[in-house]
Amino acid sequence: MSSRHYPSAPLLAACTAIWRDDKILLARRSAAPNSGTWAMPGGLVEVGETLEQAAIREVREETALELSNVVFNRFHEIILRDDDHRVERHFVLAMFVTICETGTAIAGDDAAAVDWFTIDQLPSLPLTGQTDLFVRESLNLLPLLRDRQAPME
Repeated sequence: MSSRHYPSAPLLAACTAIWRDDKILLARRSAAPNSGTWAMPGGLVEVGETLEQAAIREVREETALELSNVVFNRFHEIILRDDDHRVERHFVLAMFVTICETGTAIAGDDAAAVDWFTIDQLPSLPLTGQTDLFVRESLNLLPLLRDRQAPME
C-alpha cells in the first residue's frame, strides 16, 4: 500500500463540485495537508471502485448527502515537492460536478465543517490550491446537468 507522503506512485482521487441553486457546497479540511481550508468534498479512490463511485462515496462520507448523478469535468494533477525537490505528494484528481436539490449537509469523515457558499463569498475564504478555479469551471457543466434532470415530455 502506498503512502500519501512520499508515495511510490501517483495517488488517484476524486472530488465533486456540488451545486444547489446559486451555491456550492464546500468542506473545511480537518487534516493535513491544508487543514482549516475549504475545498470540494473528495478523497482517494478505493481498489475496485470506479471514479464515479469514489466521488459519490466521498460526498456521502464527508457531507451525508446522497448523490445519484455526477458528471465528469476533468483531471487535475497535484505534485508537491520538498526542499530537496523530492516528490512529497502526487495526486491525480478526477473532478466531477452535480446538482443536489435535497438533503441536509452534515460534516463527517475528515471534514471539520461543510457549508454552502455563493461565488461572491469565495474570495473571503481560505481555499485549497485552485478550488476557486475548479468551482468556476464547474459552472460550465450546470446546463448539461439541468438538461438531464428536466422531465421528459
